[in-house]
Amino acid sequence: MMDTSKKSVISVRNLTMGWPGKILLENVSFDIYEKQIVFIMGGSGCGKSTLMKTIIGLNPPMAGDILIRGKSIINSGKEIPEIQRSLGIMYQSGALFGSLTVLENVRFPLDQFSKLPLEARNLTAQMLLNAMEMPGSANLTPGELSGGMIKRAGIARALSLGATILLLDEPSAGLDPITAANLDQTIRKLRDNLGATFVIVSHELKSIFRIADRCIMLDPKTRSIIADGAPNDLQKNSPNPWVRQFFNAQPDAE
Repeated sequence: MMDTSKKSVISVRNLTMGWPGKILLENVSFDIYEKQIVFIMGGSGCGKSTLMKTIIGLNPPMAGDILIRGKSIINSGKEIPEIQRSLGIMYQSGALFGSLTVLENVRFPLDQFSKLPLEARNLTAQMLLNAMEMPGSANLTPGELSGGMIKRAGIARALSLGATILLLDEPSAGLDPITAANLDQTIRKLRDNLGATFVIVSHELKSIFRIADRCIMLDPKTRSIIADGAPNDLQKNSPNPWVRQFFNAQPDAE
């Protein structure tokens, strides 16, 4: 789905991905636009997480290209690390370092890639924790956090280098309904207040209907995108019966 009236921040062009003997997507193209909350979804084994790894440059494609704000994350040579640092990533587990405090975890990318003095790095990390509604957590360890707080700290760390494109892998997985709803609300606030773009790998329908501007559904059978649009529209109007079944959470007919 291309919209020339909006600014594309991620452009996937003629992408084929997988590995020898197993192609997950073949010759797929789409754009993700500034300030969108886009869910990448589909059934098990369709390649959702592999697509995320390919977008961030960790999984070389078999063919095609991916542009981040117009620069190839596949073919830009020495510029690739800089392009990757413009993306904020949160993995499903949160991936926090158990030996560091929460503030040190959030500060870690700044320690690695910023020349700011320590005081400024600490201030930035604390401001991000405040924005994620975790003001009193700075000196705690990850082991002292709830599942929801671990996800919030992971998002805070993803924001620490100033990224405005964030990719989240299953952010609501393992969370109770209230915690998941609160996290969704925070993601929407970050989009509205920071102008951030979110690409979220998930099949959590409640989160999708709460915050998704758009859903891109992958299909392992056709190795392509079989649905691309707003969730309410796809639920009611998709010409594909499997897509309607998915969005309505209906079992197979007996």
